[in-house]
Amino acid sequence: MSCSSILTTTLSLTGILLSSSSLYITTTLSSDKTFVAPCDLSPTLNCSSFLTTPYSSGLGLVGPLLGNDHQANLPNSVFSIIVFTVIFLANFSSNLSVVTMMLVLSTITSIISSTVVIMSLPMMCPIYLSSLVTTMLMVMTIISKRRSLDSFPTNNINQAFKKLI
Repeated sequence: MSCSSILTTTLSLTGILLSSSSLYITTTLSSDKTFVAPCDLSPTLNCSSFLTTPYSSGLGLVGPLLGNDHQANLPNSVFSIIVFTVIFLANFSSNLSVVTMMLVLSTITSIISSTVVIMSLPMMCPIYLSSLVTTMLMVMTIISKRRSLDSFPTNNINQAFKKLI
């Protein structure tokens, strides 16, 4: 297993843990209005306020387009858990098209997460920011993995046969 694969595995597991804690805070806030999240550090670094904004569910798109009661209007952390899990499972493949799919998926996730953070300014959530940094680092490690796969020749059998002759 290459270094970039180990880093991608570590980052995807970190993303799953961060997204799970964000989902826990979101569900607890919706059921208990007196709950104070442990990541409420200041008025601007406040998970409780950030995770209740309209942009923190349905990727900020489902509510305005399909309505707040639509089934796809889930917390963003649910989508993040799905993306991190798919990348974790796909990381065990060394197929170039699978790695390209991982790169596209993580890049789109990074762009959407960045947009949510920008739209929610000046409020920030330390957990969401950590998840965003994790996604950006994962994009870099997947690029490294893809480059290393590009550098290997695809027709190893033909080259081995030519060396034998």
